[in-house]
Amino acid sequence: MKKSDFRERLHWDQCVECGDCLVHCRYMRFDREDAIREIKKINRGEPSVVTERCMSCYACNAFCEHDAHPYERIHYNWDERYRQKGLPSRASYLMPSRRPNFRQDLKYSAEERALHEKWASKKPPSTRVLYPGCNLLAMPMLATGAIFEKLPVWGHWDLCCGELYFRMGLLDPVEKTAEKLTAFYRDKPIEEMVFICPGGYNMFTNVLQTQFGATFPFKITYFSDWFLDEIEKGTFDIRKKQSRAVVVHDSCHGRILGDHFMDRQRELLSLFGLTVHEMKQNREHGLCCGIAAACNRYSMVDLVRNSMRSLLALDAAAGDEAAVYCTGCYLTLGCMRIVQPFGKKLVHLLEYARQAIGENVQLPYTARTLALIKGLATHTLPAYLDPRRFTL
Repeated sequence: MKKSDFRERLHWDQCVECGDCLVHCRYMRFDREDAIREIKKINRGEPSVVTERCMSCYACNAFCEHDAHPYERIHYNWDERYRQKGLPSRASYLMPSRRPNFRQDLKYSAEERALHEKWASKKPPSTRVLYPGCNLLAMPMLATGAIFEKLPVWGHWDLCCGELYFRMGLLDPVEKTAEKLTAFYRDKPIEEMVFICPGGYNMFTNVLQTQFGATFPFKITYFSDWFLDEIEKGTFDIRKKQSRAVVVHDSCHGRILGDHFMDRQRELLSLFGLTVHEMKQNREHGLCCGIAAACNRYSMVDLVRNSMRSLLALDAAAGDEAAVYCTGCYLTLGCMRIVQPFGKKLVHLLEYARQAIGENVQLPYTARTLALIKGLATHTLPAYLDPRRFTL
């Protein structure tokens, strides 16, 4: 992609350089004067501390009242860094297009491999399907039971939405993803695609189409909207009200998708009988699960530090359990829960949904998260000493 093309899509003239995007940042503490100075540097392509310290949580876009895309402006500089220097060796294991990578390298059970094979069928099993995304493919047993007989999963590893590339500010790989997915879905007999990952949902609805020119011939729906509609139509009955209290962890993409999106997740949890509590830092001011923290400096230390911060905030909030509606957050926080094992149990929205319709759901992913941690440590830590760099 020509950088001039991407620059045109960012609405640079809409930025009034008020500094709101940086004043409200949870990770970089700027007063108004410093925030204005730094956003001016970013707009002019000058070196800024933001470019070096941003942890890619995406919230600055939610803080901007002018739709000026401050997040992508930071990306614009990261892309320039990538074009000049490439990526460090330690980032290789994180890339969806590289083999091995931290998700596909996991050891899956025979039952999980059978699900992967079923989901990767050449033809979609229905005109309405659930897009799995990389994180659900890493935890396929979440998407079993009666719900997914009605809403079959269809997709495979090579249909990655490019979310990680986007969070790292790699413009060309995201554009190639947009072209690849446009071509793949062009002639597929799908009328509606449902998403359980906010990242994939935001990529398909906003990023790939608005910024990178993708086109998709089907309706795009999030799981909570689909499931609430199906309950209203009588397809599913809430047979088992759950009397527990939960605190909600919001996805970075959830903040960008807005209040209505975040409200729908809470509405569904309440419908299940759960009492919903909020973190002290919630909604657009909430904390990232930590995975995005590795997207700037490709640092495991950044990831662990910020993930632990989010986990401790969840544990400090009211509620018996932590309700997570993002599969990526669920996987990342699950890894850190092993390090901090005495806090709240993490429960995914799909687990609550399946319990609510009367299914017995027991999905301990301790072994999976341990394997994930081991793989990341084995492949990335030694690479910190490797001076070689690569491009995608």
